[in-house]
Amino acid sequence: GDQGSASATGIQGSASATGDQGSASATGDQGSASATGIQGSASATGYKGSASATGREGTALSFHCAEAGDKGTIIIKWWDETAERFRVTVGYVGEDGIKPKTKYVLNKEHKFVEVQ
Repeated sequence: GDQGSASATGIQGSASATGDQGSASATGDQGSASATGIQGSASATGYKGSASATGREGTALSFHCAEAGDKGTIIIKWWDETAERFRVTVGYVGEDGIKPKTKYVLNKEHKFVEVQ
């Protein structure tokens, strides 16, 4: 529905929310979360998870791979060995070369690179 939510907690689970402000969450190690609504949000918190929020203003959060729509935001969380804490790298579609509906991961310098 328009503000529905979906959740998958298995190792390779998948969650999808297609409503305009829906939310999808996948917490398994290789899960995928997809939110296709205008302002949907997708979160994949597993080690190799993938988050996709392809709606126009969606937000995708992942520990591995993320993509978002035209005015969306991608966030990838990573472990900083030196500081011994998690950090995030944030990208805004349309800025710094971040393209819509394109999957990104972080390189060793924690910069976004397209998935080939």
